[in-house]
Amino acid sequence: MFSQNYDKIDNKIREILRSTTLPDILETKDILEKSKYKRASLKELASLLEVGKQQETDEQFALIRNHIYSEFRKKTNTLRYIAPVYLSSYCVNTCGYCNYSAIRTDVQRTRLSLPDLDEELQEVLAIGNRVIEFTLATDPLFTPQKLSEYITKTRELLNQEKGSGILLCSGYLSKGDYEFLKEAGLWAMVQWDETLDKDRYKKWHGNSIRKSGFEKRIDNHDMAIQAGLQVATGCLFGLADYRYDVLMQIAKARYLKKEYHTSPFVFGTPRLKSIAGKTLHTNNEVNDRQYELALMVYKVAEPKIARWLQTRETPELNLRNIVDQDIYTYQCGEVKPGGYKVNKAKLDSCKNSQFSVNEMTRKEFEKELSKRSFKGDYAWRIY
Repeated sequence: MFSQNYDKIDNKIREILRSTTLPDILETKDILEKSKYKRASLKELASLLEVGKQQETDEQFALIRNHIYSEFRKKTNTLRYIAPVYLSSYCVNTCGYCNYSAIRTDVQRTRLSLPDLDEELQEVLAIGNRVIEFTLATDPLFTPQKLSEYITKTRELLNQEKGSGILLCSGYLSKGDYEFLKEAGLWAMVQWDETLDKDRYKKWHGNSIRKSGFEKRIDNHDMAIQAGLQVATGCLFGLADYRYDVLMQIAKARYLKKEYHTSPFVFGTPRLKSIAGKTLHTNNEVNDRQYELALMVYKVAEPKIARWLQTRETPELNLRNIVDQDIYTYQCGEVKPGGYKVNKAKLDSCKNSQFSVNEMTRKEFEKELSKRSFKGDYAWRIY
């Protein structure tokens, strides 16, 4: 389990960060060139992350950007699409950065019934989407048994179309629960570890009923892979030192590859955003330069793992960073249950959404992709 390796990896990365200095131009070029033929070390990747600290490193930043474009953008490129469908905004956890936190009393909570799900999915599928992610707060009514009903219903609507798949983003489950859901039709598990900095994690989640279990949460990817599922991993930028979390996510991906001979298919890239119209301020805010650098370092580190660009960020920032085979979400039902159709007009998009978003229409999305020699793939499930 990852938790059994955590202390060793944590100590290693903290020592690397203590001893790493800003690389000069030649050192940056050397790291990037070597990464084409040999996996970059955590020490080398930490050096690249130092470029995010200072504006006077514009030349190094440009070198990294040019490397990403030259290595991972082709004459024609594909972006893979995932459509998030929110099932519930009820939650027992008390995360201070989330509008669905149990401590927030002004949110209009709602759950999708099975008939609601049918109506919502008809809207999502009509657009052409075939890879569906179920997202929900930690709602105790959504047991594995209940989730299996929603997965089974979705599988029926997808009708085993080539490239279609169902993902689940929820709290941690047991291996047996994941095996049960896989049998119902689940293909992949999505979990953003929030932060793998244990002290910062406890600061944000120590009082939560479910999320306080740090070790259980960081072992969730092990559980899902052992049950035969694909997995997505990532951190939530803004809770801790972003350099630490990027290196820990890379180390975790490498651990999973070594342990199970399979890697996460994507690094999630969420960054803290305003909730209910209010801007959040933390001691670890990540600016655009640092955020984009983190995306690029993920790709230098693990070229075969995609990055998931999503509606938390502006289309301009996302489109500046996309490369071939990345995953994209241009629309997410306003990050609320029923946001595509069922509750679209009923629930205020600011007050009742999980966080602020920047959505596009499919027409706008594909127009922007065409300008950059990209096309969208809406049925790309990995078999």
